[in-house]
Amino acid sequence: MGLGKTIQSIAFLQEVHGAGVRGPFLVIAPLSTITNWEREFGTWTGLNTIVYHGSLASRQMIQQYEMYCKDSKVRHTCAHLCTPVLYWLYSCAHLYCIGYTPVWVTHLSTAMASRQMIQQYEMYCKDSKHKVLLTGTPLQNTVEELFSLLHFLEPAQFPSEAEFLKDFGDLKTEEQVQKLQALLKPMMLRRLKEDVEKNLAPKQETIIEVELTNAQKRLYRAILERNFAYLARGAGHGNVPNLLNTMMELRKCCNHPYLINGAEEQIVAELRESLPTPPPPDLALQALVRSAGKLVLLDKLLPRLRAGGHKVLVFSQMVRCLDILEDYLIQKRYPYERIDGRVRGNLRQAAIDRFSRPDSDRFVFLLCTRAGGLGINLTAADTCIIFDSDWNPQNDLQAQARCHRIGQSKAVKVYRLITRNSYEREMFDKASLKLGLDKAVLQSM
Repeated sequence: MGLGKTIQSIAFLQEVHGAGVRGPFLVIAPLSTITNWEREFGTWTGLNTIVYHGSLASRQMIQQYEMYCKDSKVRHTCAHLCTPVLYWLYSCAHLYCIGYTPVWVTHLSTAMASRQMIQQYEMYCKDSKHKVLLTGTPLQNTVEELFSLLHFLEPAQFPSEAEFLKDFGDLKTEEQVQKLQALLKPMMLRRLKEDVEKNLAPKQETIIEVELTNAQKRLYRAILERNFAYLARGAGHGNVPNLLNTMMELRKCCNHPYLINGAEEQIVAELRESLPTPPPPDLALQALVRSAGKLVLLDKLLPRLRAGGHKVLVFSQMVRCLDILEDYLIQKRYPYERIDGRVRGNLRQAAIDRFSRPDSDRFVFLLCTRAGGLGINLTAADTCIIFDSDWNPQNDLQAQARCHRIGQSKAVKVYRLITRNSYEREMFDKASLKLGLDKAVLQSM
């Protein structure tokens, strides 16, 4: 993560092209990184780069007019940049028969490593002579994901998932680990930050446990006890919180009670009654901050970081949580940028550029961990706040690597916010155990 995979890959493709391999080359990358890949291809190579993404009409236009030379079925010498989105991967049958020379799958995430996605990549690559997977997190949740990657690279050597799991599914003995490492060594080139950049600034992570506010405690208890009568207070008819997924409702409560249907109206009404009349003009802001322990902490932390000249990345799993944080930043008049799954690809790169300019006044960058945690470079920031942790700890490590990477000249501080004595704390402890799989297999190679 943050070791220059993009530039190295582009340099290698240019070298391959210079050696007489005319392509075309297929690169499959996350949407947030596509614009940067296109920019770097233009900076470092003379290859014609085609971005295959957009609406159905846009893709049909690209297929008709850009994939081939005019009045010919001779392919351009080019790099095709694609995003691994299921809704169109199934419909792009024409890509399957182009016959890409090397296929590059970059910034591999958990979703991209799923069996379903790997099967789609195999359809692209059935006649490909060379395949490369680039990822900072090759082993994330399970050994099954690792098998999907190995099967994609060497289907003849790894034909059966059942046989692979029979040998390595539990990894209980040292002999199993050593045997798996022996299989991986010929297929994996692994580098760490300390191998590449000896002078990289250090990273320090601090776990900050916050207390539930009174409003959160009441909601938390009501969710656990399935007290619909209490939860319906403030909620309109038919807007009572859905407790089909109790664990998700508890996570919402830990982040901010406004994520629970009807809670905002009730909290604002209670605060208005407790204050003298007329209510202060910042009543909504006071209610927003006072009702959540994490936001109380953030309200104290951000002014100090800004006074110290720091720039901050804030990661959350939930888009609605980012909405609340955005509302807070607007009312506090902190200049910010934002990336989540609703932001289009070209707008994502524009937001990154505005935040990264040397003269930029942007102080905070709000990012959804899944949409903004892969492949992008945000070394302009030196502080990372994990507002809520992911079930997959590798996703949080990827998020931290947006600012702790080659090119970072300042020491990076990571603040992970966790609600004390809550389901969130239990979830974090269990998720952290997944790092043991990575440490046992990869760290000792």
